[in-house]
Amino acid sequence: MKTDYLIVGSGLSALVFGALMANSGKTVHILEAHEHPGGFGHTFTMAKKYTFNAQFHYVWDCGEGHTVNRVLKKLGLDRDVTFERYDPNGYDHMRMPGYALDIPSEPEELIRRLSALFPEAGERIRQFVNEVEKTGNGTQKTRSSRQTN
Repeated sequence: MKTDYLIVGSGLSALVFGALMANSGKTVHILEAHEHPGGFGHTFTMAKKYTFNAQFHYVWDCGEGHTVNRVLKKLGLDRDVTFERYDPNGYDHMRMPGYALDIPSEPEELIRRLSALFPEAGERIRQFVNEVEKTGNGTQKTRSSRQTN
């Protein structure tokens, strides 16, 4: 049997690509050294005592018409794989000695909360969060486009 695609490793991206290719009529073989497929998409136990959730925790672009939703539709999984919106006021919680922070979904609120914790770094926090937002939105200019002659 001829193999159109040989994929080494069965992380979630490899499995999605393999499924898309198989659905388009290609022959796909996926090789995996671990006992479970899915890369970090599983939990594991160490010392018969501690259980670790190695899965990714947040998925963006999964709403109707967005990237994840379009891929799930192509695989016929959009009704089986569903998502719930995290609490926009604090979808994650960081606790450290002397500090507590609930991570909000809105960048301006994150800047406000971090700046309240670290007032001396407020402007750098704003610059950092804004830079991350620009990069995530695809508006980050490349180094070469910033250079002037």
